[in-house]
Amino acid sequence: MHRRVIRVSQTPLQPPLAANHPRSLAEVELALRERIKELECLYTISSLRELHYHSVDHFLQGVVNYLPRAWQFPEYACARIAHGQRQYLSEEFKEGRWRMAAEVRVDGKPEGAVEVFYAAGVPVLPEGPFLREEYALIRVVAEGVGSALMHLQVESDLRDAHEALRHQHQALQESNVTLRTVLSRLEEEKREIRASMLANIQKIIMPIVFELELAVAGRERSYVTLLRQSLQEVASPFLTQLSREHLELTPVEIAISTMIRNGLSTKEIAQLRCISEATVRRHRENIRRKLGLKNHKANLVTYLQSSSTPTAMTYATERGHS
Repeated sequence: MHRRVIRVSQTPLQPPLAANHPRSLAEVELALRERIKELECLYTISSLRELHYHSVDHFLQGVVNYLPRAWQFPEYACARIAHGQRQYLSEEFKEGRWRMAAEVRVDGKPEGAVEVFYAAGVPVLPEGPFLREEYALIRVVAEGVGSALMHLQVESDLRDAHEALRHQHQALQESNVTLRTVLSRLEEEKREIRASMLANIQKIIMPIVFELELAVAGRERSYVTLLRQSLQEVASPFLTQLSREHLELTPVEIAISTMIRNGLSTKEIAQLRCISEATVRRHRENIRRKLGLKNHKANLVTYLQSSSTPTAMTYATERGHS
């Protein structure tokens, strides 16, 4: 059977209306009912877009199911929407002799078409079964479908991006938990190593140093005494705290601070380090300045001997910034 195809791109034929034959009241009423059906169709498409914002399939199937009702002879009409490789058909769809179509474009690109068919038996005027207004309607429907598809695609992309960010955030949280666990384990291992080192110093090295200190005399005993005191400092928080609280102290100044704290005089420090007494005095002045004791009467030996406590170190820091 030959099927007549009517496209909206063609200029629609209009029924001839003689000037001396005005439209009857029934014709006006029929025209108004058709316009109401068209408005209801556009409203329904808008509602379906809001209702099925999460599903393109549900949206297009809802539109194609409603389209036949908007045409003049819904009992003879059926519709089809093509989108990509998929087709959405109205109930009891069957291609008929008469066809009207409009292209669906998404972001300026052709993505499918909206089609309305009339089956055999539909009342046909000389210009065909479709009304002039239905040409405009199918174009508006196609434009609305294209706009909705673009909107749904944007929303789908946003949901996918949000889900990806959620997974990344969850993975980051899990990584943070793992990192905190590793750092906690490292701190525990550091404490264990320190405890083991201090135990070995006390049990193995210190007895030997005490015996050696008793076995020698004179300047050699001074060296051994300094060695013993230095080992004892390793086991105390003084050096670590001094280095942490006063980063500006040089390694030499930290070493001389240790000697001063252990009660060595300027002359003894100069002899042990093979430097002049004037150099030791300059180091003492620099140490006092960096500890915030310059222009104060605080005794450096007494201060360093009390600096193993956090309170003393905090006091020094405050004095240094005053």
